[in-house]
Amino acid sequence: MATKTILPPLPDDPRLLDMSYDVQGPLPEEERNLLSNLKPEERELAIKFWEAVKSDFRYNEYLRGCLNCGVCTSGCPAAKFYDFGPREMIQYMMRDEVDKIWEFVNRKVWACVQCYTCSMRCPFNNEIAGLIMVLREYAVKFGLQSAKEILAPYRRVLLTVITTGNQVTPDMIQPDAFPDWGPQAVEESKNMDVYRKAVPVDLLQRTDVGWHASLQTAVEMMTIFIEAGVLDSLKNVDKDLYDMIMDIYEERKQQLEEIKEKWEKGELNEDELPDSWFEL
Repeated sequence: MATKTILPPLPDDPRLLDMSYDVQGPLPEEERNLLSNLKPEERELAIKFWEAVKSDFRYNEYLRGCLNCGVCTSGCPAAKFYDFGPREMIQYMMRDEVDKIWEFVNRKVWACVQCYTCSMRCPFNNEIAGLIMVLREYAVKFGLQSAKEILAPYRRVLLTVITTGNQVTPDMIQPDAFPDWGPQAVEESKNMDVYRKAVPVDLLQRTDVGWHASLQTAVEMMTIFIEAGVLDSLKNVDKDLYDMIMDIYEERKQQLEEIKEKWEKGELNEDELPDSWFEL
C-alpha cells in the first residue's frame, strides 16, 4: 500500500511560499533570503528599501498574486527590446527576494514605458504598472545612484515643468538631443521659429516656451510642487537643480508680494508688471 504524503497546510498569505518542488520545498521568506551576493552594507540598504516599499499602503492593494501566465510580459513593449519583464518583478515581490528586487530596481525598473498594458491584461488584477511606479518613487526617495543617472537627462524638462508649467518647449528639438532622428531633427531645428510663428493658435509664437502662465499662477504652481514633497524628492537626486528651482521660486514669490503690496496701496504702475502678468 502506497504511503500517503501529508502536505503542510497552506499559509494565510500564499505569497510567502514557493509552492513548487519536492527538492526545494516551500520555504519561509526568512530562510529563502539568508544567502546573498550583496555586500553587507549594500544588502542592509536593500532591506531598508524593500521594507519601505512594503510599508506603503499601495503595495498590498496593487499586489494580489500571480498565476505565472506571462500575459503581462507578452504584451510589454519594453520586454521586446530589453531584458525586462513585469512578471519577473511580480515573482520577486511575491517571494520577498530582496537581492533580486534590488537588482531589478537598479538595472531594469526605468525601462518601463508606463503604458499600463500589463495592468490591464493581468487576470489577477495586479496593478503592475503601479508597483513599478512605487519602486521608482522609493528609488528617488532613497537617492539611489541609478535613479540619479537615469533622471539626469530630464533636468531641463523638470525645470521647465516646475517653473513654467510647460512640459516641453519647441527649442528642445535639437540634433544633439535627438541623434537618432538624423536629418529630420536638423531640418526641424533650422526652421523652428518659422514653424512656431505659423501656428494659428495663440501660443505666443515663441520657441522657448509653449505658453506663459501669469506670475501668480507660476508661484502657486511652484508652491504646490513644494508642499506636495516633489522638491524634497528632487533634492535627493539632483541638489543643483533643487537649488536652482528654489532660487527662482523665492525670487518670483518676492516679486509677486511687492506687486500686490503696491496694488493694495494704489501705487502700482503698469510698466512694472512682468510680461507674463495677465491678471492680479
